[in-house]
Amino acid sequence: MRELCIIVVIFVVMTGVARAQLDVAKLAEAHKAFDMARNEGKGNSDSANSGSLGWGEGGIINAYAQLWEATEDTYWLEKISDHFHRIMANASDPDGDGYLSWQTPGYSCAVAWAERLHNVSAAEIAPAYQKNMSGKAAAKCTGHVYMIEFQEGADKFRIRDCDTCEVVADGVDYQGKATITQIEPFKLTISGEAHQGDRFLVRTAGPEGIEYTVHQGMFVYPVAKFIEAVKTRPELQEQFGADADEFLTFINKHLFEKNERDWLDMGELGGGYRFEPKVTDRFPNRIMPHNQYGALARAWLVLKDVEGAHPLMAQRAEQMARYFHSYLELDEENDAYRWHYWDWTEYGEPGNSGWEDTSHGHIDVSLAVEAARRDVVFTDEDMVRIANTWLKVMWNQDEENPKMAAGVDGREPYKFSSLLVSWSELSQWDKQVYDLALKAFLAKDEEQQARWAGAMLLCAKRAGVELEQ
Repeated sequence: MRELCIIVVIFVVMTGVARAQLDVAKLAEAHKAFDMARNEGKGNSDSANSGSLGWGEGGIINAYAQLWEATEDTYWLEKISDHFHRIMANASDPDGDGYLSWQTPGYSCAVAWAERLHNVSAAEIAPAYQKNMSGKAAAKCTGHVYMIEFQEGADKFRIRDCDTCEVVADGVDYQGKATITQIEPFKLTISGEAHQGDRFLVRTAGPEGIEYTVHQGMFVYPVAKFIEAVKTRPELQEQFGADADEFLTFINKHLFEKNERDWLDMGELGGGYRFEPKVTDRFPNRIMPHNQYGALARAWLVLKDVEGAHPLMAQRAEQMARYFHSYLELDEENDAYRWHYWDWTEYGEPGNSGWEDTSHGHIDVSLAVEAARRDVVFTDEDMVRIANTWLKVMWNQDEENPKMAAGVDGREPYKFSSLLVSWSELSQWDKQVYDLALKAFLAKDEEQQARWAGAMLLCAKRAGVELEQ
């Protein structure tokens, strides 16, 4: 790869701006070599962990979809097919609900419930409920039941694991108040005058495998692109028709139908998916952040008009696009949009997080791009405003070393490369996005250029830039 000249230095004049012309063939070959060096071309597709599939495999398989659109080389469709067959083979049904999926404990929490029993004294234990969301700390939770008991007097207690009968701590001094840290990763406090025979029960639940819609969306979105291409282009039917049918049948049942049970209708606002109602989920039953339901909404936007797609798919796609659009706020000074990472209603009251960050925001932008290109909720005016968010609010205004701010509100630090996956697809509505993305791309070394080849080529195509085939 060291000898490979990835960019051909040819300049063309478009709208008065000189632009380097990208060599499609050389970039595609560079990405092939980069890809094959990554787990022999399998990426993360052989993992059963949804986190690895979403945040690792998702970007890999999406690059294949980008390169297919830019080159129309069926090699990239073959790659998508190969990877998704492997992903499907690693799906399982651990909860026995009849649907296959992928799980990860990585984002699951540890939970503890504490209560005093029918004691003689009025001594109390607190808090009654607590949740630990820290991955490494939460992993220390055993999921066992513990007994804190004053067996021999009121000045000492012991902590016993009821599941193993092991004494975790014995002879712990008590002088009216004690902090307990032996039941990891929790912190409990007993206070008040105790009495011999007092007992306090602590039940715990450790992290468990949870299915994450955002992970599914990250790798299913490019598969949806595969299905759409095959279903709408007769010349692809012979080679890929059976795969497309198999993939769509799998997606209809195991992703669309399964996620229906977590659907939340928000009326005129639209709707979105909720988190599972599991106590170890971080926010059980709350509507997901925009990027999380949006990751899968993109796939439904692609598939909604494909023959054989679930009949509710178009409706859900429109509702999720509308829900995101409902929370866009207009920055009149820059004719741009800003939005929160998360908006919700809980216990009858609206709530929101801080402004969206640049990294997660690329999924939100991808939802808007896909919706606008299919005339669902988002208009060209909307997309110009999102492009203005990129160019007027987030860009550091340095043409030679373009960087993006940390969030859609323009907050520092300016450290993100201007080639950030879906952000660069805004070049369809403002070609300056392409110019700045290309600057950032050319500043990368050959390995990184090979890695981001698909995103850069798609950015160019969406901008209407002539490509060297």
